[in-house]
Amino acid sequence: METVSPFSDRTLQLVVLVTFVILGCALVFTFVAGWLRTRNIREDRRWTYLEHIWEPILFAILTGERREREIYARVLRKDRRRFVTFLIRYARQLKGVEQDTVLRLAAPYLEGIAEDVRHRSPEVRASALQALGELSVTEYHAEFLHGLKDPSLLVTMIAIQALARHGDPDDAKKVLQVLDRFQHWNIGHLSTILASMGQTCAPILRAALTDSTRPPRIRAVMARTLASLTDVGAADVGSQMLQSESDTDLVVALLALIEKVGGPEQLPAVRGLLHSPDHAVRALAVTTLARIGTAEDAGYIRAALDDGSNWVLLHAVRGLEEMGATNLLTEVADSEHAGAIAAREVLWREQA
Repeated sequence: METVSPFSDRTLQLVVLVTFVILGCALVFTFVAGWLRTRNIREDRRWTYLEHIWEPILFAILTGERREREIYARVLRKDRRRFVTFLIRYARQLKGVEQDTVLRLAAPYLEGIAEDVRHRSPEVRASALQALGELSVTEYHAEFLHGLKDPSLLVTMIAIQALARHGDPDDAKKVLQVLDRFQHWNIGHLSTILASMGQTCAPILRAALTDSTRPPRIRAVMARTLASLTDVGAADVGSQMLQSESDTDLVVALLALIEKVGGPEQLPAVRGLLHSPDHAVRALAVTTLARIGTAEDAGYIRAALDDGSNWVLLHAVRGLEEMGATNLLTEVADSEHAGAIAAREVLWREQA
């Protein structure tokens, strides 16, 4: 009788091949994971060993018991990045003369750190800029400008943060030129970074806000930043833009700006948004009217209680409360209106 080979079937051969491939991949992954774990353990031990050496010498230097050159003798070339990181960590916890001393200890290593700004690894470039930003933005200004052009978003963002804290209007212009790369980042996070540039950069931010060639989300960042800076001069700019802009993120940011720095002059533009097709815009328009509006606007806010959106209704009730329109709240609370429950809760809270 002829014997049939178990591997004569092509499907079975394919299954066996795939099995061997999967096993091979599993072995490779296991080896890589083990190697990474070993490397991390080795790095942690190295860090612990170096800190055990540097820490007591640093404390002795701060108390005047030892000289600065004594700690330099314990820093190998391969450990210079670790040493600067070590110093920065302590500098964040200190103030005054002690902080200045720690930062001064890092000075001899900054040239080497600056060279890392052009390292092939984005992680090394980011770490280098982070260190330089903690220590000396002015002295290594060129490195931060170079970082703005880096292909890595992480590196560029670290450069942006450092230059923003520097607060120079010329730097602000360069920062805003590259900000479009971050249009999908969180608007609040970006505006917080830009706000660190300070009030002197407000005119530059206003110009960027009105630049219709830029992405709406980036212009929304400008509006949020100007609100954080309480830039009164941006109120008229914001109200004019409300009459022509339609992007929700931008319109909401403009309303937040006017809510913060606006006045009666901006009311017509805000009232016009009470009939926006977007419920978030209508809700914020109601809140803005409550903050900057006149007695006349209580009627507009009362009408917003009939909005089909519960979100707008809630903002309207809170708006009437903020304006002190107790009579209107009482009228709603005593009716069968959809906002009656919310109105009763507000009135109960006031009485309590």
